[in-house]
Amino acid sequence: MSTNAMPHSNTWLQEFAPYVNGQRVKWPDLTLNLLDNDECTLTLDYEYSWLIGDPDAFITMRYQSGQEGHGLVFDPPLGQLIEMAEGSTSLTWTIKTDGAPSGAFGLEFALPLIGDLPPSPPVPGTILNMAQELEIKFDEFDVAFGGGAFPCLGAKHTFTVRPKPSSKLLDKAFKLTWGAEPGADLGVKIAPALGAEELLTQEGKTWELDCLNSTQSGGFSLQLTLVESGVTSSPLTLLLAHNLVTVQRWTEEHWQYPALTWYTHHIRATSVFLNKPAAGVVVTVIRDDYISYPRTNGAGLFVMDNRNNANISMSVLNHYNGIVV
Repeated sequence: MSTNAMPHSNTWLQEFAPYVNGQRVKWPDLTLNLLDNDECTLTLDYEYSWLIGDPDAFITMRYQSGQEGHGLVFDPPLGQLIEMAEGSTSLTWTIKTDGAPSGAFGLEFALPLIGDLPPSPPVPGTILNMAQELEIKFDEFDVAFGGGAFPCLGAKHTFTVRPKPSSKLLDKAFKLTWGAEPGADLGVKIAPALGAEELLTQEGKTWELDCLNSTQSGGFSLQLTLVESGVTSSPLTLLLAHNLVTVQRWTEEHWQYPALTWYTHHIRATSVFLNKPAAGVVVTVIRDDYISYPRTNGAGLFVMDNRNNANISMSVLNHYNGIVV
C-alpha cells in the first residue's frame, strides 16, 4: 500500500466513479431499476486511484446483508475478487435478470483484503416483472410487453392496462407511448391520445385503436413508462394486416387433348371486418412433404397447379386469434 495514502471513509467517493450502462452516476444517485429479462452494466472507474497495483487491492461486488435478490445473474460472479492491476483503469460487471420476479435487492463493493476500509455506499436495486404486475389485454386476448398483437385492417380494437391483485404498480403514475409510431399512410388513430400521465387504478385504463380507414399493412409498437423511476417496458409490437379472414377452397379439373387431365387448387381469403377479398394473406401450402408460404393476390386468391396427383392442402393462420382456417 502507498506510504502516503491510507484508506478512509471517503475512499470510495474519492477513488471510484460508478457508471451504469456507460453513463456516469453520482454515488448518492446510484440505483439500478431493472425489468425482468433485462441486462445492464455496472462499472467502477478508478483511472487515477493510488490503489492501482497495490497487492491488497482486489475488488468484489456482493449483496448487502439481508438484501439478496432472486433470479439475478452476475458476470463476473458475486464474491469474486478482481485485481486492480497495473495498467487497468476500471472494472465492469454485467447484471442479467433472466425473468426474475419483482422485488428489491441491495449491492455493495468491497476491498476485503484492506481491513480498515468499509464497504462502498449501498447500490439499491429493484426488479419489475411486468407480466407479474400487469394484466394487458388486446381486445379480449392476453398480451405482454415484449410480445405482439395483430390489429386488423378495417377494425376497431381496445388496448387495456390494469394492475393485477396486490400489484406494486397500483396507484402509480405511468405513460403509454409509441415505441415506433405508425406511418401516416397506415391511417391508425388511438384515443385517448398517448403520452399523458395516467394513474394506474384498480379499474385500469383502456385505449381505442381505430383502424377503420386503414388500407395498408404495417407495423408499430406501444410501450409503458413508469413516471417515478423512468423505467420503460419492452415494446409491444402490433402488426396491422388482414389478420382475421374466412376462406373458401375449391378444386377445378382441366383436360387437354389428347388425354391429359390435371387440377388446380384454389383458396380465397375474405376479410371478416371489410367483407372484401384480402390481399397479401400468407397461405400455408403442404404439397406432399414440401411446405411453402405464398401470399394471396389482389383478389384474395392463391391458385396452385397439380399435374402429378400430389396431395395438396392449403390453410391460413388467423394471427388475430391464433386459429387456423
